[in-house]
Amino acid sequence: MSTEEKVGAFVLVSLLVLALGVYFVQTTRNVKGQNVFKTYFRYAGGLAPGSPVLFGGIKVGQIRSVSPAAKDPTQIEIVFAVKPDTPLNEDSRARAGSISIMSSPALLITTGTHQAKRLRAGQTVQSEETVTLEETSRRIGELADSANALVADLRKDIPELTDEAHTVLANLSQITGESNQQQISQILTEANTVVVRESSKLAQITNQMSTMVKHADGVVLSTKPIVSKMDRAADTVNSTLDGMRDPLIQDVTNLGETIEQARTVLVEVQKVVGTNRPDVTEAVRNLRAASENVRAMTESLKQRPWNLIRTTQPPDRKVPQ
Repeated sequence: MSTEEKVGAFVLVSLLVLALGVYFVQTTRNVKGQNVFKTYFRYAGGLAPGSPVLFGGIKVGQIRSVSPAAKDPTQIEIVFAVKPDTPLNEDSRARAGSISIMSSPALLITTGTHQAKRLRAGQTVQSEETVTLEETSRRIGELADSANALVADLRKDIPELTDEAHTVLANLSQITGESNQQQISQILTEANTVVVRESSKLAQITNQMSTMVKHADGVVLSTKPIVSKMDRAADTVNSTLDGMRDPLIQDVTNLGETIEQARTVLVEVQKVVGTNRPDVTEAVRNLRAASENVRAMTESLKQRPWNLIRTTQPPDRKVPQ
């Protein structure tokens, strides 16, 4: 082997070793101390282990694994690692995409909001499904089918609309014809003649209306003092009521207190009457007996008034024979 070949081989081996060293250093720097998160998609969009993870457009890590989820195989589980200082939060959203048309797929994560709670390592980042090219083509196909149906309907309706438009134009032509123009001109001429003939009456009516408006203004001005007097009267009544309100309230309060005191006295009287009911009954019975005795004595005195001055009763008179 010549010296040049040896030098070339040495250079190639050195470049390969340098590239491997740079790769391993870069990989070690990215992987060491990273936080692992998960997210789920229905369509991964070409994401694979090693694909970059971008947070707000900044590369912060890489995808570790892409596989169907164990609990729900219809979803694709994406496990990715990011730098420990990456501020993922509950409002962050992950989606599959790419930085440019020619770049490889990447996991794009939005920054979320400042008020949202930060996610801890191992938690799941909410995802947004990416509209695929097939989905876009399908929607375009559906839109084209709808457009074709609309065009077909228009083809059916346009002749009818055209006939109606022709009818309308014919009616307009008939309305704006020479005979109708003459009639309109005649009507305008007659209206002008009426206006000229009745202009004096119209002016008189206008003057009368102006006079009435002036009188109305005068009436309004004359009512202003009355309104002001009514306002003053209302103010006087309000002040009077305000002045009488406190004494009335005080009197009502005193009346309530008096009624309450009278009620208390009546309760006490009822208690006293209930306690002395036998004595009261006996006193009433004695009063009734005394009144009967007085009445008997009164009747006796009416029949024998001399009993007041004589202690003995005179003998009965004998009936002559």
